[in-house]
Amino acid sequence: MDSKSSLLKDTKLFSNFIKSDLYTIAKYSDFKSYKDNEVIFKQGTFGQSLFIIKQGAVRIIKYTQDKKARDIARFIKGELFGELDLFEKSPRTATAIAEKDTILLLFPAHRIKFEDLTVRHPDIFARVLHVLLILISKRIRSTNTLLSEKTQWIDALRKQILFDKLTGLYNRSWLTEDFPRQIQGYGEHTSIAVLKPDNFKYINDTYGHGAGDKVLKKMAEKIKKIISKENIIIRFRGDEFIVIFPGLRTDETLKVAIKLNDKLNKLDIKDFIGGDDFKTGWSIGIATFPENANDADNIIKVAFKMMLEKRNSGGNGVLCAS
Repeated sequence: MDSKSSLLKDTKLFSNFIKSDLYTIAKYSDFKSYKDNEVIFKQGTFGQSLFIIKQGAVRIIKYTQDKKARDIARFIKGELFGELDLFEKSPRTATAIAEKDTILLLFPAHRIKFEDLTVRHPDIFARVLHVLLILISKRIRSTNTLLSEKTQWIDALRKQILFDKLTGLYNRSWLTEDFPRQIQGYGEHTSIAVLKPDNFKYINDTYGHGAGDKVLKKMAEKIKKIISKENIIIRFRGDEFIVIFPGLRTDETLKVAIKLNDKLNKLDIKDFIGGDDFKTGWSIGIATFPENANDADNIIKVAFKMMLEKRNSGGNGVLCAS
């Protein structure tokens, strides 16, 4: 009993409780040992205990929808975790795993309900709740303050991760990470157009990559001017662009793609290639969700295939998936 009350006393939650109250709390607590890498509780299970680490360490992980494990926290000797489970009667949102041999103090112990303790000892466990609410509210305020202070930093980091530095368009990371989550909310139909200039390599080889970068920026600006604001443009890789048309069917997208092809063919890039009169032809492929594919990854592949087929058959035009 002394070892339990001593461990309780060393935590913030119970540090201001008198000895007799600590003994009462300890009476409803229990030590439990876990081997290295043993699961303490699983994501999706129910429980109503908090845990204090007497020995060892605990790793908290969260499984994503594709069943990949992501570390979200780590607790060491003397620290407390799982306190929100005293309030919530919903499935746990993460999994706890022991790191090396670990001993935990569980409060309340197995098969003891916290609400029963509030009836048996209302004066003690009302104070436990009060202190716990204070600690949680402080943590929330601290988190909100941190997020507020870091907003600009977070925005800057997001731009580095999801936006192409040269053109300012979304990049491939946005396409692979955000687009699959958003496509279902775009409406009944979503069309994808993949655009690639047929002879861009000539610009890089003849006038240099510096000139090529300037031409790419000009191309990106032109595409932004032609399409409407609700559509999304991505610089996919190199000289390839992808345009997402939420809510548009194939026939509607085809009209826009023909306009894009016409306007981009007339793009004036003389200033970047020493005044030479050079025109780029464009191969454009179109596919529509869900008619041509039923997920984000495959709809891009179909549109990409259409673009390559058009390019291989002579280029400078639009090809739609059947």
